[in-house]
Amino acid sequence: MNHRTKMGIALGVAVLAGITSVWLSAPLLALAGFLIVWGQDPTRMEEFVGGLPFGNHLLKAMAHLDGIISSRED
Repeated sequence: MNHRTKMGIALGVAVLAGITSVWLSAPLLALAGFLIVWGQDPTRMEEFVGGLPFGNHLLKAMAHLDGIISSRED
């Protein structure tokens, strides 16, 4: 169920990117793509993010977002 929620959020972000300016749409589309990949294969995405600079901060943010999504599904 968590996968479907992330895909729904990604779709909403992609639609929002379609109605905004070009400067704002590029980061929003990148965020939508990130959410789609994270929804498809969360463990590999978390390994990839963990290897980036400041990856530990990003992993904490991802865990927080995942906690918010999971609590809404229950």
